Amino acid sequence: MQGWIKIHRDLLDNELWSDKPFTKGQAWVDLLLLANHRDKNVLLGNCTELVERGSFITSELKLMERWGWGRKKVKLFLNFLESQKMIERNANNKRTAITIVNYGFYQDCDLPKEQQKDSKRTAKEQRRDSTGTAKEHKQERKNERMKEYIDTNVSIKQHSIQSIIDAWNQLGPYGIKMIYRINPGSKRCTSLIALLEQFGEEKVIQAVDKVKQSEFLQGKTDARFSLNFDWFINPNNFVKVLEGKYDERHDKKPATKNNNNFERRHYDMDDLESKLLGR
Repeated sequence: MQGWIKIHRDLLDNELWSDKPFTKGQAWVDLLLLANHRDKNVLLGNCTELVERGSFITSELKLMERWGWGRKKVKLFLNFLESQKMIERNANNKRTAITIVNYGFYQDCDLPKEQQKDSKRTAKEQRRDSTGTAKEHKQERKNERMKEYIDTNVSIKQHSIQSIIDAWNQLGPYGIKMIYRINPGSKRCTSLIALLEQFGEEKVIQAVDKVKQSEFLQGKTDARFSLNFDWFINPNNFVKVLEGKYDERHDKKPATKNNNNFERRHYDMDDLESKLLGR
């Protein structure tokens, strides 16, 4: 429904208007009627305060008396109007100032049409601004959640990296060079994070522990090989370690010994005969 009607403030003195309790619709119209139609200085105690057009000074106790409501109902109603962007409140321990949002939209029927259009356009712009603000707040909350997720994820990764460092440094007694920190953003850090994301912390530590069981990785079987952390976190090398490619073989037959406790040598008799005969 569109259009305007004029309601004179004399309605406030009519006995029909004073019949209580008020309905919510009646209470809303009452607020419109109570609002100043122009700026006005109001005496509060020993001071004056400028109350702008569309605003007025009141209190919850006064509204309770006017509307025939309890304090809780008045408070809930004002909270509802405020949540719907219909009013704004500015309260202190002395008074409550209520401002009707878009007051001109309700009261400017006497203005020229162009000004009425401006008033309507302003209301629409305010609603659009409100919608834009809501979207901005939604994006801000989304950004905050993303930042919280990133911070949490980084914290978890840092904890995992430190666990890997601690496990690696337990290899010191096996002749493996220890490490003390991994710089964030370094190639070493990037490679380790990639392993953690692919295999998980438990698997990486499991691969580290395999060094303790491998004489090759400890450099005991090949003097030319020296294990270091960067070799270990190379994806190809890591997979081999994890899969047990360098584990000690336990299926080797022990060397046989003779009665004198010396290892028995094995000879190729045909090869030995050829050498003796000079063939």
